Amino acid sequence: MESTFSSHTVLLPWLTAALLLVTPTKSHAISTCVSESSQNASNLAFRMLDSNTARGQGSGISAAATGLIELSIYQQAVREGIAATNSTYQRQQWQAQLQTGVDSAAAVLGNSTEDVGLPLDRFSLGSSLLIAQQESSTGNASSTASVNAAIAALELSAAEQQRNANGGLWYYADPANLAYYHNLSYLDGMFSYSPFAVLASASTPAENVTAETQGSSDCSSSLGALAALEQLELLYNITNRPSGLLVHGYDASKAHNWSDPLTGASPSVWGRSLAWYGLGLLNTLELLHEQTANNSDTNRDSPASVTQTTIRTKMQNLLNKVLLPQIAAAEHSYNLTGSYGVWQVVDHPGQTGNFVEASASCMTVYTLLRSARLHLLTSSAARAQAVTVAQGIYNNVLSEFLTEANNRTLSLSGTSSVATLSVEDVGYDVSTIPQTVPWLLLLVADRLEG
Repeated sequence: MESTFSSHTVLLPWLTAALLLVTPTKSHAISTCVSESSQNASNLAFRMLDSNTARGQGSGISAAATGLIELSIYQQAVREGIAATNSTYQRQQWQAQLQTGVDSAAAVLGNSTEDVGLPLDRFSLGSSLLIAQQESSTGNASSTASVNAAIAALELSAAEQQRNANGGLWYYADPANLAYYHNLSYLDGMFSYSPFAVLASASTPAENVTAETQGSSDCSSSLGALAALEQLELLYNITNRPSGLLVHGYDASKAHNWSDPLTGASPSVWGRSLAWYGLGLLNTLELLHEQTANNSDTNRDSPASVTQTTIRTKMQNLLNKVLLPQIAAAEHSYNLTGSYGVWQVVDHPGQTGNFVEASASCMTVYTLLRSARLHLLTSSAARAQAVTVAQGIYNNVLSEFLTEANNRTLSLSGTSSVATLSVEDVGYDVSTIPQTVPWLLLLVADRLEG
C-alpha cells in the first residue's frame, strides 16, 4: 500500500532491485545509440539481480505492506534480465528464481473472496501469472493448475472489487479497516490494475474458466482496455493540479478531513504514487501495441481493432499529459537545488523535511527513457528533455543511493516504505524530518540513450 508524506511516514527496507537496461523490443523496431554509461548500467543491472538471488529475495510475497507489488515488479525485472543476458548460467538462475516466485504467488491468490480483501496491488502479480501462462504455451515455463486457478480468482475479484459511486475502484477494501479505507482511490493501483485488465481480457478463456467464474457477466465489464482507460482517466481528472502534476488519490465520499470539498482529492503530490501511475500507463500502452501488432491484416479494420486503436491513442495522449509536468518538475529541482531528482513531495523540492526519494526516482527514469525511445512522447523536444532529465536522475541515484557490501552484493538506500491516505493528517509537514534507512527496491531501468 502507498500514500503521501506526512508525520506518519514509515521508512523501512524494501525488496532489492535491479537496474535493468533492456534493449528495444523488436516489435517497435526503433534504433538506439547506446552510450558507454548505458553499458556500465547494464552490468550493474545484472549484478543487482545476482545480488537478489544471493540473498534469496523474490521467491515469495514478503510480509511488508508492499509485499505484493514488490514481488511483481521484481518479476518484471527478472524477465527483462533473462531476455537481455548472454549468460546461460544467469538465465537459468533467474528463471528458477522467477518460477519459484510465480508458484508462490499462485498459491496465495487462488481464492477470489480472499483476493477482494487485498489491495489492487494483487493484480500486478496477476499480470505476472498471465505472462507465465503465456510462456508455458511456448515451452518457456511450466504452467500449473494453481496458476490458472489464481488467474481465474483474480479476474472474478476484479468484478467484485468495491467501487465508488463514480465507478472508481477502491484501492483497498481492507475487511479489518473499512472505516479507514472506504471510498479511497489511489494512483498507485493503476500500475497493477490497468495492465492486468488488458492482459486478462486477451487471455484464452478456456484456460481460466472455472465453475466460479463461468456465467459471470461482471468479469467482462471489469476487464479490457476500455475498463483500464476509464479508471486511468477518472483518476487523472480528479487528481490533476494546474501544474499538471497528480496528487496521490481521492476520497469519493469526502469523509476524510483532508479531502478537497469539491473533488475529494488529497493535498500532496507524492513521488512514488505518480511514478506507479506513469509506469502502469506505459506498461499498458506496450501491451496494447503488442496486441494491435499481432492482429492480422484482415482483422485490423474490425470494430474491435478500431476501438482498441482509439483507446491506445487516448492512453498515449494521457501519458504525454502525465510525463511532461514531471519533466518540468525535475528541471525545477535542478534549477533550485543543482541536481535532478524526484522528491518525496514532488512540487516542494529543497524544502526542509523533504528529500529525493529513490524508488520514485528509479521508476521515473525507466518511464521517461522508455517513453522517449519508443516515441510514445510525441514531441521530439519532449523526448530530448526526457532523456536529459532521466540521465540526471539516474546519475543522482547512482551517486546517492547505490551501495556495495563487502561481498560485492549491491543494494539501494533512500526510500520511504509506506504512508497512508487512511489517516486524517496526510499533509506535507516540514516539521517532521524522517531518517531514511537502507531499502531494497526493484528498479527496472531502461537503456540510457547516447
